[in-house]
Parts: sequence; C-alpha cells; structure tokens
Amino acid sequence: MAYRITAESDYLRAELFDRETVEETQAFLRAVVRENAKYRRAGVLILVRLSKPIFRVVPHRLIEYIEELAGTSANQIALVGDTRDLHMSHEYIELLARQRRLNVRSFRDERAARQWLKNRRQRRDRRYAQDWRYAQDWPQRRERRGQERRVNPESHKLAG
Repeated sequence: MAYRITAESDYLRAELFDRETVEETQAFLRAVVRENAKYRRAGVLILVRLSKPIFRVVPHRLIEYIEELAGTSANQIALVGDTRDLHMSHEYIELLARQRRLNVRSFRDERAARQWLKNRRQRRDRRYAQDWRYAQDWPQRRERRGQERRVNPESHKLAG
C-alpha cells in the first residue's frame, strides 16, 4: 500500500494505491484526517486506485473516520475509484454518510469530482435539496402536516 496526500489551493487531494486490507484503509484515513486538520481545506478528494473494494464499512468503523474528517473542516468529501466495484463500494459509503448528514459523493472520474469540489454554491448537494428528510426544517413541516390532518369530527356531521 502507498498513499500521497497533497494540499491543493481549494481542496486536499488524497491518493491511495494498492490497498488490500481494512487496516491499511484505516491508516490511510487517519493520515487524511491529520493532514486536513493541518491544512483546513473545505473539500477533500479521495482517489482510490488498484485496490480491493470494501463493503463492510460499518463493522470496521470506516464511516467514523469519514465523520472525523468532516469534523476537521471538510464540508465536501469526494470519493473516486478506478473500478466498477470500487465505485459501488463508494456509493455505499455515500449512502451511509448521507444518513449521518455528511456531504459525501462518489464519482466515476476525477474531473467530475474536482468540479463538484470547486463549485462553492453547491455546499449542500442539490440532489437532496427537495427531499423533506434533508430539509433544515423537516420537524416543523412534519408537525404542520400533522396539524393539517386533524379535523374536527363534529364539522363533518350532516345537518339533519
């Protein structure tokens, strides 16, 4: 396993090569967290090449490393894998991260990931902007909807 982490002008670039074990992934993610704590970039681009996909993210606590990375000022985290299986693994990580309200996206190519990171207007992913679960005021909306459904049964009686 080898990795390279560089601080670009707008994001932290972290490349991982030939990773085979979960322990290697954990070591890499710890290094990325340390480097982003030092450089404080709002975006992190994680490129994984020539590596085996990992689908057992939760038991190995990999999502906690992503959460920790998001806590070091990384508002956007882009994941890029060089194979179909890696991309599927990254999509699963994206799903778990979204459940924790983290701004993580998986991409098939580096160019699209860099574009997303550089677009400052898109802090919150627009794919989920209209989804009530991701709205800032969803508890209030749910409460309003509940109140609208409550109807006085007396008002529906026929005059008789």
